[in-house]
Amino acid sequence: MYRKRQKMSVANIGATILAAFVGAIVVPMPMQSQQVTINPENRAVRDEADRLLDVGYTQLKDGKTREAIKTWLYAIGYYRRVNDQAAISYTLARVSDAYELLGASNAAQDTSRQRIGYANTLQDNGAKLESSNNLVSFEIAQGKLESASKLNKATLELSTKNEQGLNTAIALNNKGLIAERYGNHLEALKQYYASIKVHPIREAIGEGYTYINSGDSLMALDNYKAAITDYGMALTIARQHRNYKLMSVASDRIIAAYLEVPNFYRIEELLQNRSSLALVMGDQETAAIVQRYLGDLYLSFGNLPKARAAYQESYDFAAMLGDNTSLPLREAYYKLQELERL
Repeated sequence: MYRKRQKMSVANIGATILAAFVGAIVVPMPMQSQQVTINPENRAVRDEADRLLDVGYTQLKDGKTREAIKTWLYAIGYYRRVNDQAAISYTLARVSDAYELLGASNAAQDTSRQRIGYANTLQDNGAKLESSNNLVSFEIAQGKLESASKLNKATLELSTKNEQGLNTAIALNNKGLIAERYGNHLEALKQYYASIKVHPIREAIGEGYTYINSGDSLMALDNYKAAITDYGMALTIARQHRNYKLMSVASDRIIAAYLEVPNFYRIEELLQNRSSLALVMGDQETAAIVQRYLGDLYLSFGNLPKARAAYQESYDFAAMLGDNTSLPLREAYYKLQELERL
């Protein structure tokens, strides 16, 4: 098949190099003039593409992210043979998410741009908005606030016009993040709360992270009590949905806020819960660090028996890491030694 040669941008080159490391296939951008009708011939090709899509999901679930990317890109190759551009667009979204998990932001961005190309051809505003929101998030993280603001403005207008609740909520959250990066925390709060208002119920975890963002802006404004309220909302959502990642983020934030108030008895409870959560997540290092903080808290109360017990647990958790030179282990050891001299 004849393919038109195109000059590659620096971003495309970077994505292609990374793709080579995972054995990926470069997916060409569609032209507006392309036909979007699916070729019904050769059902076996379509079946193989669907099988590879499922295999990729299994690989990702098993922690084999690079293998999942490779598998999905091969699936895209099969979908191209039957010209199923909707399936290509869907699979590109999975590839972009997987690249993001690997920390390969350039490749994730390039894949999102490819998906926007297919979304334009298919006139699929949902896919276009989803990928556009992802691109805005990447640019915010990279400090490219001017370009992020420009793209986010267009994305917010389109999502509002098309009554896309989730994409509107994400775009408003991104607008808040941009304002926050510029130091305008009052404007950021306005956008965060607007995002929460339109957030679909089925996407509660995203709402939880928006409460984390609003809490951060409130902390920057020294409004610690209001920050505790918003972090508490995020923690409640996380517990309702048993989302350990959000639970840990919200717990860390709310502990920091209570240190500013302060409420040491509430901090004690939160530190105990945070240590238990870390163990449930298999994160002995964090559990060791939290127990050391708990020991420091008890020591400030003058409760030496509780401080000793907390430091000992910190040492035991750190010892589970199997590294006798680890910082958590050494810090717990020194704390126990200092306690013996009191």
